[in-house]
Amino acid sequence: MQITYSGGPEVAVVDWTDRGADSTFDLHGQTVMEAAANVERFLMAQGRARPGGVVRLITGRGRGGGGAPVRTRVRTLLRHFREEGRLVRDFVMEEGEGSFLVRLR
Repeated sequence: MQITYSGGPEVAVVDWTDRGADSTFDLHGQTVMEAAANVERFLMAQGRARPGGVVRLITGRGRGGGGAPVRTRVRTLLRHFREEGRLVRDFVMEEGEGSFLVRLR
């Protein structure tokens, strides 16, 4: 766990990525279009249920030689939502590159 201290009284700031996910959504077997629609619905529902929560989106790494269209589309969506200030506060691709950890608004 990474802990940093900000100025003034010692206040520990814990890295949000060290938290376990409150909920996980596995996108295996979905088309790019299905995954995009379902990710938005999932994030909306989780944002209402757990404002500020952390969720995991499992995209897989894609099939050999075929790229990773679901992972690529999900990353694009997450960037879009973060830039709009909607649904997503931040996100990281987890080690192994088959899932994203997402901090909700």
